[in-house]
Amino acid sequence: MLKRLIIFMDHANIFHNLDRLKIRINYVRFREVLSKNYYLIGAVVYMGIPQQLLPKKQAFIKYLEAQRFVIQARTIREAPSGKKFQKGIDIFIYRDMVELADEDSFDKAILVSGDSDFLDAIIKLKMLEKEIEIWGFYNSISHRIIREAGKENVHFIDEILSEIKY
Repeated sequence: MLKRLIIFMDHANIFHNLDRLKIRINYVRFREVLSKNYYLIGAVVYMGIPQQLLPKKQAFIKYLEAQRFVIQARTIREAPSGKKFQKGIDIFIYRDMVELADEDSFDKAILVSGDSDFLDAIIKLKMLEKEIEIWGFYNSISHRIIREAGKENVHFIDEILSEIKY
């Protein structure tokens, strides 16, 4: 019997790394690579969305939804200095991971982010006896995440770019 899998994607983490590399990925193919040999319960993309949604971003969201991704969004805010930031996305991901684990909604979670803010989520999932796998980029994955999840549970998107990029 295949293990039940939920993929939790931190879109900002993915976007900034892909932007730095100047490439785009096929999210459907990425999901297929990650979920191979598992029963996929769902793939959730967490993202900040500006109040004025540009047509390109709107089309991207519609594409993801049409491909059966669940979109969890928070409004991007603007500081008095004019700098834009997203608030609460990591907490949103943490809450969903822990609540769904506690409800026994999955056997394994894949977190697509290298952010050390997820250390407590990894610890909690391990306490709940859930498998956790991390996918991140070489230059942005926290060494604390690698240590807590275990090297065998950490994988690098950089190594599969040839399979998933446009």
